[in-house]
Amino acid sequence: MKTLLITCLAFLITFATARADECMPANDDTMIAEGRLIQRDDAFILQLPEAVCLKGDSDTDNVDASTEIHIYSLDDKVQASLPGLVGKDVHVRGSMMGATTQHHKAPIVMQLIEAGEI
Repeated sequence: MKTLLITCLAFLITFATARADECMPANDDTMIAEGRLIQRDDAFILQLPEAVCLKGDSDTDNVDASTEIHIYSLDDKVQASLPGLVGKDVHVRGSMMGATTQHHKAPIVMQLIEAGEI
């Protein structure tokens, strides 16, 4: 019985560690996300089919889990394409960070380099 308990605990610790390693890295502009794009409070929100976590160097860049990402782009062409993608399944690429202000409408924020319909 004691051996079974130790084995189960070791499995749970290993599983938890593996899950932490699967978090998306913050501030890496090669990150890709896919989901349904909605608009809420004048913000574009990517709704993910499964929750993701974010891991980074600063405390604000560590997010346990979220099924929503607030997306925007500094590229005028990419930003202008977002209204036409609302209600559609999209593929986006860019850099993620943790929300830091009241203007961020989801726990994770992503600055896009590209966005398109799946």
